[in-house]
Amino acid sequence: MSKPLHIVMFHNRYQYVGGEDAAVESDVELLREYGHRVTLIEVHNDIIKTYAKFDKLKLFGETAWNFRVYRQMRSQFQKLKPDLVHVQNFFPLFSPSIHAAARSLKIPTVQHLHNFRLGCLNGYLFRNGKICEACVGKNPWRGIGYGCYRDSPIASIAVWAMITFNRWRRTWEQDVDAFITPSHFAAQKLKEMGIPSDRLYVNPNVINPQNVEVLPSLQSENPNFLFVGRLSAEKGIITLLQAWAELNMIDWQLKIIGDGSERPNLQRFIDQAGLKNVHFLGYLTSSQVAIAMHSATAILVPSQWYETFGRVVVEAFACRKPVLASDVGALSELITSEHNGFLIPCDRISEWTEKLHWCGINPEAMQILGKNAYQTYQELYSRSANYQQLMKIYDSVLHPSQ
Repeated sequence: MSKPLHIVMFHNRYQYVGGEDAAVESDVELLREYGHRVTLIEVHNDIIKTYAKFDKLKLFGETAWNFRVYRQMRSQFQKLKPDLVHVQNFFPLFSPSIHAAARSLKIPTVQHLHNFRLGCLNGYLFRNGKICEACVGKNPWRGIGYGCYRDSPIASIAVWAMITFNRWRRTWEQDVDAFITPSHFAAQKLKEMGIPSDRLYVNPNVINPQNVEVLPSLQSENPNFLFVGRLSAEKGIITLLQAWAELNMIDWQLKIIGDGSERPNLQRFIDQAGLKNVHFLGYLTSSQVAIAMHSATAILVPSQWYETFGRVVVEAFACRKPVLASDVGALSELITSEHNGFLIPCDRISEWTEKLHWCGINPEAMQILGKNAYQTYQELYSRSANYQQLMKIYDSVLHPSQ
């Protein structure tokens, strides 16, 4: 890239802070670090709580196509004159009309795909506690009857309309120059959903090493395991708690960082099982998470859905910590069992219990796995490698004929 670029980046934040938000922040930091100008335009779903009933009804239709956003962003683009528009998440407040606004001014656009929202109403390929591919490669009308979005058939209609309308309009073929997803697994699923394969690129999420590498690798006196992430059903924390209860090591600690809708159910299970060694730490900053990781025996990722990447895995690797993770989705791309962690069948509680016990009683072996994890991070997930790949993607849309 011969000159610094001006990139307008869009992101719609969800109610609970998650990996997508951290990925966006890291992308902005990375681009600015290399001298590019980034104008970040964000909205937060919390604003929906302030809407009057009429505004909520309008949003029902605007999720598919927001004409107001189209006009506003077209005007913004004319003033800002960006080289490129990079949309991290448009759902539900921006809508895909952002891409059309940029296209009308001949500004190239990139769409980041952090989940499976363009072919699945809840975005996770997960239903009733299990992986679900009922709508992959098909019109997702089945998700309306299942109430896949927010457990509501009515709310699900709005997402179905967004997917169906933009497929009919050919938004993804006409208005988007490139798609980015963080793993080969996610890319394959997205191709099956109809995302144009000739414009779909893989670039792993980048992390900020300043948040994770500055601390010495510490170890608490007794085994101390850590979960970091959104507290929702697909993240599998209930499976982890069941294994932890079966483990029954009262001097060991399990710490849970994050927040989400599942927390009351998790707390109920903890109370009923009498687990005194499980602690909710709530939402913490990146630096606070790093401190917790550095003192942990291992990081736990018991996901029950197809993770599109697994950002917490790379953060753990950068902290020289091995990871115990479910063998689903992109997690299998990140972890090599018995080298930098362990892959465990997502629904095998007894195997989770067994591996937790092994990790707790083999501290020297865990140190070796931690060193291997850090080597994996350095070789495959450095900031420079991520930046070079991102620039190749940007270059492909800025100079398509070259």
